[in-house]
Amino acid sequence: MEEISQYQDVLVLSTVNFVNQYAFKLLGALAILIIGFYVANKAGNFVSTQVKKKYSENQALVDFLVAITKIIIKVIIVVAAIGQAGVETTSFIAMLGSAGLAIGLALQGSLANVAGGALILTLRPFKKGELIDAQGHLGVVLDIGLFATTIVTPHRRHVFIPNGALAGGVIKNYTREGFARCDIPIGISYGANIQKAREILLDLANNDKRVLDNPEKPVVWVTNLGDSSVDLQLRVHVSVDDYWGVLFETTEAAKIAFDNADIEIPFPQRVVHMQQSED
Repeated sequence: MEEISQYQDVLVLSTVNFVNQYAFKLLGALAILIIGFYVANKAGNFVSTQVKKKYSENQALVDFLVAITKIIIKVIIVVAAIGQAGVETTSFIAMLGSAGLAIGLALQGSLANVAGGALILTLRPFKKGELIDAQGHLGVVLDIGLFATTIVTPHRRHVFIPNGALAGGVIKNYTREGFARCDIPIGISYGANIQKAREILLDLANNDKRVLDNPEKPVVWVTNLGDSSVDLQLRVHVSVDDYWGVLFETTEAAKIAFDNADIEIPFPQRVVHMQQSED
């Protein structure tokens, strides 16, 4: 009985020492986690509110910055909680850094796209609904994500362009001013009257309600003296939605008007001379 009593005393003493040594540390670590995660959520809400004041239209940028803020704070909180629990954090931080490096190398393409997306959403070289030419594709911006931007081409094809390449390349924005210039090329023969052809084209443009007078009224220029034609160009300003309709319909209308006015639109011709050989 005496041995059992001694064993019980040792067990009680060990339990008390364990509680004194570890229990309060574990409770402290748990408290750090609870309070820290609460602070992380509050910080995310604060960042969301502040970013929306300046970039209210860029929900993707808001979500990205909120997620990054929460992740950074939560990682710091977890490391602090582990240290409070009595675990050596030096080796843990080194392991975390090595894992982060490995993940970064494995996902460097994706991370480049994320960085490009954040850059595009911040600098805003274009926005939804604008007509752009980038990476060899012309189309209207449908969506701007963190990894890729989606544009719709005139052929109604959806093109997904990685943001890394997009942010590092040349972007032509045709509608940042709210309109686009439509250049309509028309060729006439050398024997045709240039002034008469100009009057016909300007009449077509001025009678089209889709053509804008600002920032410049319609104008016709001689752009080139080709091998078989005098190349004219009708330049008009239109809204993005009317761009393709004006281009195609005006080209057709110009052909009909020139035919009615007996103005020849040249086309490649080949004259073959045949010589009969004498026997």
